[in-house]
Amino acid sequence: MAAEPGLTLTVCTAEPGSPSDEGLRLLASWAATQEAQAITRQAVRTVSPDDE
Repeated sequence: MAAEPGLTLTVCTAEPGSPSDEGLRLLASWAATQEAQAITRQAVRTVSPDDE
């Protein structure tokens, strides 16, 4: 990408309903789960018992 030297963008596509499509959807769900967990951990760290 021109604005950020060294970064690349990779795009994967698959035929809808194919095993590859199912695999990509599974990978996307894992990434979404990990992101949600990271956000939750960060929120827990920022709220201490003294804040309540």
